[in-house]
Amino acid sequence: MKRIVRPTTNIDLPEEILHHIFSFLPIKTLAQTTVLSKHWNQPCLWRSHPHLYFSCLTPESMELIPTVLSRRQPDSNITAFRVSGYVTASCLRDCIDRVMKHGIEQIELDVRLDLCFALPPCLFGCKTLEVLTLNCQNKVQNNCHAVDTCFKYPTSAGLPSVHTLSLTNVYFLRGWDLFSGKNFPVLRKLCLKNCRGLVSLDIKWPGLEILELDRLWLNWLDISGIGLLELRVTKCFRYLNSRAIILAPSLQSLYWEGKVSLDFRVESFRDLKTFSLWFYYKLPNRATLQSVSTLLPAICFVRSMKFVGRGSRVLETLAKIDSEGGLPCSFTNLITLELHTKMTKDEITGIICLLRSSPILRTITITANSCSHTGNEVIMNLIIQHTLLKICYGIFSNVAYLK
Repeated sequence: MKRIVRPTTNIDLPEEILHHIFSFLPIKTLAQTTVLSKHWNQPCLWRSHPHLYFSCLTPESMELIPTVLSRRQPDSNITAFRVSGYVTASCLRDCIDRVMKHGIEQIELDVRLDLCFALPPCLFGCKTLEVLTLNCQNKVQNNCHAVDTCFKYPTSAGLPSVHTLSLTNVYFLRGWDLFSGKNFPVLRKLCLKNCRGLVSLDIKWPGLEILELDRLWLNWLDISGIGLLELRVTKCFRYLNSRAIILAPSLQSLYWEGKVSLDFRVESFRDLKTFSLWFYYKLPNRATLQSVSTLLPAICFVRSMKFVGRGSRVLETLAKIDSEGGLPCSFTNLITLELHTKMTKDEITGIICLLRSSPILRTITITANSCSHTGNEVIMNLIIQHTLLKICYGIFSNVAYLK
């Protein structure tokens, strides 16, 4: 007699595999699956599910979170707890207290609050939490007295087990040196975006690999990390005379947008692969020239470089530096170069001095808002003089390839 083999369905799968499949579902959808199988409902599989995702919450639906957590099996761990939408501060505080009892590893909150929410003490004593992502949809104002609906980081204590920390629209009550010393002993990735309360920031940790800073309104920034690989700084300085110090010998990728401060000290980045710069001034002045002259030797080993953004004065500044004695270094490893330019006389001069300082350059991409007859002549001369150089040249990003 021929044996009939019944095909395996997802109902027959082990709980570990089902948990992984269900991790992509919001908790409401997950609960609805209990009607499909007795195995999923007895014992109820979703009550021990380690990935809890509550999305699109409203004032009416947010009570779903404490309801689900109150029915949680006591011995079940929660790997990830994600919430997005509207939630009250009292409800959120209760939920965090509950998930802390289940070996939580990852918390992601992208919420709109009714009141200011200070991170609870239990968060800072948690030894299982590895990833923390906070985004308050209520915007934090520059004036600290206007901070009434936001996340607040209330202490100078760190998070002992967190290796990835992302904070958006968070107000710090204290701790300019929060990210130095031993507050975050295993931290590898740090992202601070539109945070307030940090007039100065001191980041010193050898294990940090990725650092992203965006709109922090700083007067002083000091970064020191022997293991730092990626650094992105976007509009973080309040004044031109702000101070910035960067010591990162292993840095491979650097993006800098905004002011290049007067007191700007960096060391040479010998492993730098990509560098992007975008800053804007009405006219290059003495302070600008000094800052950029300090920056150039640090990035002279870069392989791919971009000067991007409308309104950027990078090329004009390079032309001015070149006219006062030449660039302070050559870009001996530079292979690709991308420029956004208006092709003015000063910017054309800046392009020429860059090419003169880049002996092995192979590809240059020029995106121009407009181009004069002189600009076209420059491009044609580049084609003639650099037979190995591939030039991608376009107006309003309609790029034509010339060779």
